Amino acid sequence: MRRHIRPTGIAGFRWLLLWGVLAALLCLARGEGKPTVFLISLDGIRPDYLERAETPFFDHLMETGAYSLELAPAFPTVTFSSHVNFATGVKAAQHGITLNTFYDTRTRERYRYAGDQALLEAEPIWTTATRQGVRTLVKDWVNAHNQTGPHATAYFGPHYTRGISDRERVERILRTWEEDEHGEPLRFILAYTESPDTEGHRYGPDAPETTAALAELDGFMAEVYERALALWRRTAGPEDVFYFVIVSDHGMAPVRYHVDPSRTIAIDPRITVTASSALTHYFFDQIADREEAMGLMQELREKLEAIEPITVHARDELPTAWDYAHPYRTGDLVALVPVPYAFFRHQGPGPIQPSEQTGRFFGAHGYDVRTEPTMMTVLMAQRHPEPLGSGNLGRIHGSQLHPTIARLLEIEPAETATAEPVRLAQ
Repeated sequence: MRRHIRPTGIAGFRWLLLWGVLAALLCLARGEGKPTVFLISLDGIRPDYLERAETPFFDHLMETGAYSLELAPAFPTVTFSSHVNFATGVKAAQHGITLNTFYDTRTRERYRYAGDQALLEAEPIWTTATRQGVRTLVKDWVNAHNQTGPHATAYFGPHYTRGISDRERVERILRTWEEDEHGEPLRFILAYTESPDTEGHRYGPDAPETTAALAELDGFMAEVYERALALWRRTAGPEDVFYFVIVSDHGMAPVRYHVDPSRTIAIDPRITVTASSALTHYFFDQIADREEAMGLMQELREKLEAIEPITVHARDELPTAWDYAHPYRTGDLVALVPVPYAFFRHQGPGPIQPSEQTGRFFGAHGYDVRTEPTMMTVLMAQRHPEPLGSGNLGRIHGSQLHPTIARLLEIEPAETATAEPVRLAQ
């Protein structure tokens, strides 16, 4: 009978060492290198911008990589809510960022473009990655600021940096990556640009200035890609893989009319109002008498609905597909307007005024992508050294981004991010 002999002592150590080396070589032979992901959000790209603008870099990404011109962001399609949906894989009722500016009935505070991670009620992808050993750099990404705890990323900022150009914003990311001297390389980098959202709001989605902004951004992204690739190559092993992923948070709709209910409706000062272009929240929590609050709610609802084209939902009447009824950050009433209307303060005699008379704010977002296709946006991705070559991915959803990035990084998504990842590679 054959005996199984277990090596011991020095001989055993050498035997284990030999097997360790062989296992490492086998991993290399199987292509089990480490992935690095550079994820950059370009705010406010509508898919048809790519048809109008000269964008050779984006065109090349789509020809050789993977892309979708049908990325459907979650409701509401505003910058903060969309980015947090991307990051967490859940919708506003779960992640808690209901608008760019929202109110919380527990704290009775208004949070205006507040970027602290502590406001999130679901785990973002940068925390998911860090928790699983992926060194991460994130600056000027929505709600990634002032991180605390054991899973804070290697680099993050105290707040969003205003008053700098997109070039300066991304340069800071690349410079931080370049100057990083830690023994373990950064493997997940997140960046952001305000353009072409800024131009879309200012001039409108169909304006030549918006088209020109995208063309300029295309040239800049070509530079960023080459620099990011060079930084990755400094520490990359022979089997390592680099992913460059561009995503946008929403499209842009033309605004022909501005809606300002305050021109004809006097709001009780105890009612808290938070507004965005497509929707406005009204909170009645500071009215102690419940019967009085319900009466004021009904009265305000009737006055709002008398202004065409405003529609109003109570929180428990919101469409279930939106998953938007957050218990303390969604208003008791939510008023909405359709395209081409947008909530915007003006000095006209009535609640409705043509945007041409106001003289500014000709583009908006926040509308439901299911009924307003101009809210659709884009995703583009490439892999190095072997191009993805997957072509058009078809319709995808914002909640899929978190599990997709997790798959690229070869980590597990957060428990709450249950959407199917997008298959970027063939």
